[in-house]
Amino acid sequence: MDQRNETGVIAFDDVEIDLDGHRLTVGGKDVALEPKAFTVLTLLASHPGKTLTHNDILDAVWGHRHVTQNVLHRAITLLRQALGGHSPPRQYIHTVHGVGYRFDAGVRRLPQPAAAAIGESAPAALPKRANENDASIPVIGDVSTPSVLVREAAENGRSRQAPPRWKFFLLAIAASAVLLAIAAAFVFRASPSPTPASPTLVVLPMHAIGDDKGESAFAEGLSEELTTRLARIDGLRLISSTSATRAQHDGFDAAQLAERLHVTHALEGSLREDGDQLRIDLRLVETPSGRTVWAQGYDRKLADVFTLQQDIAQAVASALALHIGLARSTTSPPDPRVFREYLELRHIFLTGTDMAKYDRAEKDLGTLAARAPDFAPAHSLLALNLASDFEGPGREADALREARRALALDANDAYAHATLGLLAEKNRDWISTKKEYGIALVLNPSDAVMHNITGMWLSRLGYEDLAVAQEEIAYASDPLGYWVAYNLGVQLDVTGQHDAAKRYLDQLPNLENAPIAFTVDARWRNAIRRRDFPAARDIAAHASNEMGFADALTAVTDALIDPSRWPQADAAITTYETKTGSPNRLRVFAPHPNAEALLAGFETGTQHPNGKLLWATEFGVLRRDPAFRGFLKRMKFIDYWNANDWPPQCKPDGDSARCD
Repeated sequence: MDQRNETGVIAFDDVEIDLDGHRLTVGGKDVALEPKAFTVLTLLASHPGKTLTHNDILDAVWGHRHVTQNVLHRAITLLRQALGGHSPPRQYIHTVHGVGYRFDAGVRRLPQPAAAAIGESAPAALPKRANENDASIPVIGDVSTPSVLVREAAENGRSRQAPPRWKFFLLAIAASAVLLAIAAAFVFRASPSPTPASPTLVVLPMHAIGDDKGESAFAEGLSEELTTRLARIDGLRLISSTSATRAQHDGFDAAQLAERLHVTHALEGSLREDGDQLRIDLRLVETPSGRTVWAQGYDRKLADVFTLQQDIAQAVASALALHIGLARSTTSPPDPRVFREYLELRHIFLTGTDMAKYDRAEKDLGTLAARAPDFAPAHSLLALNLASDFEGPGREADALREARRALALDANDAYAHATLGLLAEKNRDWISTKKEYGIALVLNPSDAVMHNITGMWLSRLGYEDLAVAQEEIAYASDPLGYWVAYNLGVQLDVTGQHDAAKRYLDQLPNLENAPIAFTVDARWRNAIRRRDFPAARDIAAHASNEMGFADALTAVTDALIDPSRWPQADAAITTYETKTGSPNRLRVFAPHPNAEALLAGFETGTQHPNGKLLWATEFGVLRRDPAFRGFLKRMKFIDYWNANDWPPQCKPDGDSARCD
């Protein structure tokens, strides 16, 4: 399969692979690729319709010298992102689970690139629009990736009759989303301390000068707001506020910030509040050297905080030789006291370590929204809180009302669109879910939570490799956060990358606010899938035995080693189920599990982190059961797959599907 003597051009749809010029164009625009990724693409495209095994590709491209499958997985992720800029979007590279990859496209051979034939010059960064009414956005990724969601969201968003500024807003943000995705993929599959492909910034929480605890919450909230604002700078990648707070709490110096967060720069500073006066001192530091790149002090009134944020963003962009692609907001600023209270409440929701304070914040948020009827962020944050069932189930109507109010005030409110996505997911309206999550990601490309949510949604529908890509982006933005490490580890485990998964799952016990039950269950399942039964027993032995959890894990481990011990395991699971009041998924390991009962557990809720388990190896017994056909129909997966693209493990079978 040596490709070194290949010449000419491989073309399909509006994609051209120029073998002589080592150049990839999508829609007439150059797309940068690493040399190895380009070689993988050439290899796959030269054998359309043929499944190439992992070893085939590793041998042909790397000579299989000192490399693992993770290197190949990273290359495939980069290729799927690079090939996303064509129209209509298609999934060209299909995963054949446990075997390798297959390239599906109508390939044709050309003697030279079409661009060269008509004498085109080097393409611009973004494709030219056909006309002013064309709101299409260049995309990266496969069918159902947020990049595609972005383009469709822009098209569908016209029905909201947003002002013309909306289209240009999306175009500018899309560029940031593209850079974020590419940089995240680079960070993840590379060496332990890679050099980011673009400037990467962490905004450390500002120190509040004074004894007022409310002032401290305001300072940290303003830092979080700056993270969101700075994420809109073209070519700049941001680390999430969660990891920024953890890094500051642990006292990371410039070298540690570079090593642990993979950042090139850090923004740090202090805030002093005196009545309606603010004094903010900021310093932009290069990492790992610690050299100060820029420093500035600001004396402003609290009422000028909105203009201040824009000034800071402009100064940071200039210091990094970047530019801001967004105009100043035309929305009238709210009462500064309302904004201050909103930042404090949002900070509590983001940190969420003090449950008593969290409960009070939920009540205060409702009061603030009622007191500030024209402040969209208060209504959207309340809507998201309600839709997530944080204030108890059955609040969907209230969440929808608050989200619509927020969007009536500001069509660009990310939390409001995320709320509509959550509500659509609860109603199994997957098309609307896709659209709203896509818009939310465009509006806040640095939000690791939204990438996490999108990854869980993609995984729930069976798009496992696409889900991995989203979880990688989330982790790259929030490498010290629990849920991003958890979701990425579990997602890799579900796709069969057990050793890679272990690396992330083993981090969980040391991360802040780690839920013990989730941590134990994920690490135990990983050990079972790796057939490391001593490790599984050790994990079970250190688990909490509240309600018989540890006993059930230990008994199932023993039964997997010696099937004659299943009666004891069944008894231990029954004891656990009696105390929890619901069927437990440990029964999937039993010789004859009740498929109907176990599948029912996957029908409820929306963003439960274990929804992805449905596609894990051990749940194959459920997918092969006749009950699975009814489950797919009730979940409306078939309708969505027919309207979009089928996940690689499932094929149409009459009016239902057959899933491997």
